[in-house]
Amino acid sequence: MRCGVAMSLLIIGAATLPGELRGQDEAGALAAIEQIFEGMRTANPDMVQAVFAPDARFAMLDTRNGPVSIQVQGVDRWIDGIANSAGSWNEQIYDVEVRVDGAMASAWTPYTFYLDGAVAHCGINSIELLHDGEGWMVTQLSDTRRRGECPDPLGVGQDPSDQTAL
Repeated sequence: MRCGVAMSLLIIGAATLPGELRGQDEAGALAAIEQIFEGMRTANPDMVQAVFAPDARFAMLDTRNGPVSIQVQGVDRWIDGIANSAGSWNEQIYDVEVRVDGAMASAWTPYTFYLDGAVAHCGINSIELLHDGEGWMVTQLSDTRRRGECPDPLGVGQDPSDQTAL
């Protein structure tokens, strides 16, 4: 009888373990993502670079110069921009959805980007991460960008004259 009870507890414990680990993995992936945006707000490129894998990519749908075009580049230029932003970049993410399968995670999150305290644009971030055994590393960050009718989670308002913001 004791053996049967012990075996049942072992099976029940093993059955709940993956969910617990998945929750920890989701929290770890989310922490890496939040580190990117905290680094943007504080103009700390080292904080941002620390969670990007070597050869990570930044991809966006660009609608600023006519028809939609896909722009893909390494993250170095973007991170250099963070270094030179003097804290004027503030990207607020919300309603983050993180999915994890083992050492791979994907996040989908709406965002609103503030430039010098005013809403500049908004869209969706799609963020791909891999776990290298030491932590979650971003391999690609893709985004859409639109102006107008953007959510304003900070409640500061939109700068209607800003048509050139990032």
